[in-house]
Amino acid sequence: GIDLPTKVGKERIDSVNSGIFPFKTNDKKLTTELKKAVSCGNLKADSDHSFYKQADIVLVSVNCDLINKNGKQKIAIENFEDCISHIANKVKENVLVIIEATVPPGTCKFIVYPLFEEAFKKRSLDISKFYLAHSYERVMPGNRYLDSIINYWRVYSGINEESAEMCKVFLQNIINTKKYPLKKLSNTTASETSK
Repeated sequence: GIDLPTKVGKERIDSVNSGIFPFKTNDKKLTTELKKAVSCGNLKADSDHSFYKQADIVLVSVNCDLINKNGKQKIAIENFEDCISHIANKVKENVLVIIEATVPPGTCKFIVYPLFEEAFKKRSLDISKFYLAHSYERVMPGNRYLDSIINYWRVYSGINEESAEMCKVFLQNIINTKKYPLKKLSNTTASETSK
């Protein structure tokens, strides 16, 4: 897990690496699973963006808050764009990036993909070996937080068939798809709009 190198980010990083869930929760299963993931080496948190080089799959969940600016509502997408740029400048070819954040329709097509395209070109990487999908996170606060991720329907999409299939395979390892089948949508804009 990568977080910002801020005071709050460092506190979250230290908590995760200590096996302590970094947010207030009353879901005992969530805290137990976090401890297991850390103790067996499957989860580590840091603020060092160079860790993206090791990733085969990157999940992006960055808030895009709705703010009031000069009496008008605006989506604060700048932090999201900064995050995408950092990732694009570090990942290797053949990486799958899954956007889980709630973003405006068209974000994957008109913001995320072009940022990767530009970064890959600068880094002399083959953009045809980049995979992008969207599947917004579905969670219910409370004592069944983790179960609400595992046992709930999910939609997914990709910028191409390969991306969508890779996303499906990944989600099948997390979601109880026997009881809650995944729903493939035609494109990332459809998935973004459905949120």
